[in-house]
Amino acid sequence: MPRLRQVLPDIFFDTSMSHPDVVSLLDVEVSEVKLNTGSPCDGHAAMFADWPGVGNYVRQWYILANGKAVAVDEEPNRHWQFPVVDYEGPR
Repeated sequence: MPRLRQVLPDIFFDTSMSHPDVVSLLDVEVSEVKLNTGSPCDGHAAMFADWPGVGNYVRQWYILANGKAVAVDEEPNRHWQFPVVDYEGPR
């Protein structure tokens, strides 16, 4: 499994000091990648799920092996945010 640092977009590393909670998770393995947008197609419905945290512009998010989840909130005309939540959904 990839580690969080391997799947986050490059823009995260330009602003990582603004997101210390995510920096502490960079070496945690990613269990699943979820897409918050688009319609699920047959055979891939498990990839689509609503982001369980705050953020109006989340297209993708990651479930980590330690029970946390991290999203990429791509708010237009602002710095992207990387919210972290405790994930309690199905695995």
